[in-house]
Amino acid sequence: MDMSERKLQILQAIIMNYLETAEPVGSRTISRRFPMGISSATIRNEMSDLEELGLIEQPHTSAGRIPSSKGYRLYVDHLMERDQMSQAQANALRGILREKTMQLDSMLREIGNLLAALTKYTAIVTMPQLKKAKLKHIQLIPLDQKSVILVLVTDGNIVRNHVIPLKQPLSGEELYRLSDVLNRHLSGLTVSEITLPLIQKMKGEMYIGHDMMESLLNAIHDTMRYADDVDIFTSGAANILNFPEFSNIARARAIMEFFQQKDQMLHVLGGDSAPEEENTAARDGKLRIRIGSENQIEQLRDCSIITATYHYNSQSIGSISVVGPMRMDYDKVISALEYLIHDFPDLFDPESSQEEDGYEKGREG
Repeated sequence: MDMSERKLQILQAIIMNYLETAEPVGSRTISRRFPMGISSATIRNEMSDLEELGLIEQPHTSAGRIPSSKGYRLYVDHLMERDQMSQAQANALRGILREKTMQLDSMLREIGNLLAALTKYTAIVTMPQLKKAKLKHIQLIPLDQKSVILVLVTDGNIVRNHVIPLKQPLSGEELYRLSDVLNRHLSGLTVSEITLPLIQKMKGEMYIGHDMMESLLNAIHDTMRYADDVDIFTSGAANILNFPEFSNIARARAIMEFFQQKDQMLHVLGGDSAPEEENTAARDGKLRIRIGSENQIEQLRDCSIITATYHYNSQSIGSISVVGPMRMDYDKVISALEYLIHDFPDLFDPESSQEEDGYEKGREG
């Protein structure tokens, strides 16, 4: 069946009206609100064709129609009119992104909170995995006579601590010398880059017992590789309950249960389990948009998820997602996430000169 320009106009009218009202749309409403110079009968015939194409559907016994997942997909890919973020929203996001002194994990939480507030949907942020990060600074701090605290700071100013038991006390001067050796040899490396020859070289400079050396290296390894167990931060989980699509108790309970299941959220939001085309999109800096039935788990069949992957040193280290009803304001969410993708690398570039007008110039070009 041919998708004529008129059919596309009617589909767009149905979607725009439904995004605003959450009420099924009839031919009279379209005729009244979106004058096209055709009769209600003609609109009804076109709507029947759109329903046959699977782009709209009839909920229950209502005479009106609502968009289907397939209809929303066509709208997002081809019909949606794109606008830039408002200046107020851009300034709010820029204020967080330019706060260089903030630790990355704290900053990401603030971004999640702001996205939830701006969009009125639910924001989910996966925190960076330390096993992919580079060591920036290492310090040993005395805790008591029997233990010291190993403090690791990675690029992005992510801080992790690990308590190391001691068989014999170490003076402040000894801890300072140990910290110096660790920083000289390990700063700028990932865990996978700490090799046996490097360990042997450090052993020759540390002048400490074998057991202490093993404890130090094991603590660094465990803190960076295992203690990270990807963390997830969710903001505005209750926002989604404000939409009539989730007034049904069963639907509301299902989506709230999803927000409490970390492993399931990690699987849905991507990472190594994401389909190849989604991994490719992430590498290319594109957003992943999954609408309704495109989501593989039942709890999300009434939702849309838009995910941006943030990178450092050409590596994907985490993601920022917005979850809302299929009837979400796609343009607002996409604009916010695209802004974040554009500005995020500047966090790690102290020489960056792309300040207040960088994003706007890029959009204008």
